[in-house]
Amino acid sequence: MTQWSTVEANHHQFVIGERQADTLAVTVESSLFDAGRDFLTVHTGVANGPVSIGIEILGDQPESTLFEDWENVAECTISTSALCVMTLQGEPVEDFTDLAVVDVGRYRVRVHARGRDVNWDMDVAEPTEDYLVQLWPVARVQGFVRLKKTDTAWSEVDPELPIAAPAVARESVQAPNPQALGRPKLKRLVNRKSVSRFQLRNFNAFKDVAQVDRLLAEKLLALSDDELRSVAQWLPRRALTRVGLFGIEWVSSGVTVLEAGLWERPKDVYAAAVRARTGGDPDVPVTQIVSVFDGQLVDPAHGALDALIFGFDPDPAVAAFLGLHGTLLAYGSHWKELVNDLEAAFPRIANWTMEGFE
Repeated sequence: MTQWSTVEANHHQFVIGERQADTLAVTVESSLFDAGRDFLTVHTGVANGPVSIGIEILGDQPESTLFEDWENVAECTISTSALCVMTLQGEPVEDFTDLAVVDVGRYRVRVHARGRDVNWDMDVAEPTEDYLVQLWPVARVQGFVRLKKTDTAWSEVDPELPIAAPAVARESVQAPNPQALGRPKLKRLVNRKSVSRFQLRNFNAFKDVAQVDRLLAEKLLALSDDELRSVAQWLPRRALTRVGLFGIEWVSSGVTVLEAGLWERPKDVYAAAVRARTGGDPDVPVTQIVSVFDGQLVDPAHGALDALIFGFDPDPAVAAFLGLHGTLLAYGSHWKELVNDLEAAFPRIANWTMEGFE
């Protein structure tokens, strides 16, 4: 029996695995999912919003009769003692009771997807994508196998592997080194207390900030985790005030919680921010300015809301760089004002040179 529910995708991703899985430890990377020993990070077409997911626990490998209904199908092996479906921030979906009784051991996981091209890179309020995840116990580790791919989402990260014929025996395929597959994405940096500075240099938000102000990016890179956390707490108030949203009650209360150092992000704040980003809040007007990163038109409110949402990230480096990324979007062409205020608030940033802190 398949249990169906929804999970909130964040930055094109959601996770299936153990709550404490190290999602930096990627051993398989593909257009459908990245995987490690005890997790899969599934790639969605939508940037943010709910997607439908079904979980099916099987006793043995299933027949491949479902493939015609799906656009992308792939599988790999993970080991687990406690599985759940969760967001990137580690918030579990409680509806999948079958996962709660899965025995400790090694499992083959087959993921089916459809609809990922429909609303590519958009924020949605209702599910437009479906995922079916089948799990069955196996005695040994088998490599990644791609069974079908007709969609285009995430194609640029696919390893050069043929599509296996499901009706015949197939050899296990060893995934290539993920470092050879392009820029690390957000999921590489979540669920960790701290990331290395080498990893930060390969973080997309760092690269975007560096494109605008290389020295500023290097200054933040030199900060300690505690200092990065303080920066992440400082940014949302400025971003949300800049775009005129700080007077909204749920916005100001969320900032107050963050500035008080309470890292459990209020669920009502997150839900309200998602509604605001998808046009579901009449108090949040839709405006457009020129992006400081690529010159395209963007809604500055989205950047300001991101600064609040990701300010709660458990990794202080992720929180700081994503918060700065969102705040720079909110300031637009006036981004130098933000840099001046940031240096005034944090003198160590102002005093840092390429040779170190003065």
